[in-house]
Parts: sequence; structure tokens; C-alpha cells
Amino acid sequence: MFAGLPGIGVGTLFYVLMALWMPIREIGFVVRGRSSLARWRLIGTQLVFAAGIVASVATADHLVLRMLGGKARSVGPARWLHHELGGWAPESILAAPIMASLLLLGAVLLAVQVARLVARLPARARTSRLSLERDSGPVLGGS
Repeated sequence: MFAGLPGIGVGTLFYVLMALWMPIREIGFVVRGRSSLARWRLIGTQLVFAAGIVASVATADHLVLRMLGGKARSVGPARWLHHELGGWAPESILAAPIMASLLLLGAVLLAVQVARLVARLPARARTSRLSLERDSGPVLGGS
């Protein structure tokens, strides 16, 4: 992550992805009859904000490339590995920082899900042990 480049961090990326996910999730509410016009208005507002963020980052990237004379190449790992492979990389100064944010966000979301699953394990074990003790009575002698 680079300081001073708003719009390409993990928080902004998460916001944009969640705003894009909102209409897809709302379709489930429509099918169940739980949607409303107010909810769709909120979704529309969030989509407009997300589109503004994406447009501002794209515009900033384009302006930076023009200020550098259009000669700047993307700094992604594809160019480091092989020049031909780098030819397929996007012509963007911000491609590498955005990909780094995307990878970091994926790692954080994965860690949260793993922690959620681990936190549930002891609760399941306690519940099953308590139900066994209720059904068979207390176990004396410890074996």
C-alpha cells in the first residue's frame, strides 16, 4: 500500500465490492417478498458512490500516466517475470497497489472465516458433552 493514494486501499476496495454485491443479495429479498423501495434507493446510492470511487481512481491513473508522458509502464509482477507476459498487463501505474490491496483483503477475509470456524469448535464440543452427560448421568472415576 502506498500512502497518499486514496481509493486503492483495503477499506475502499471492500466498500466497492460490498456495494456491487448489494443488488445481487437484494434479489434474494425480492424473491422472498422482503424487499422495499427504500432498500433499492439505498443500494442505488451506494452504487453511485462506488462508481464515483472507481471513476476517480481510473481518472487519477490516467492523469498520472499523461503527466509522465505516457511512457510509464505498469509495475506489476508480470513485467518482472517476462517482458512478453508483461505485454498483457494493464497499462496502469496503480495495477500493482490495487492487486496488493485485493490480495490483502482476501487474506483478511479468509483469516476471519477461519477464526469464526475455530471459535465455533469448542462450543460444539461443549454442547455435545453436556448432552451426553444429561443422557447418561455424571461419569464417576474419570474414565
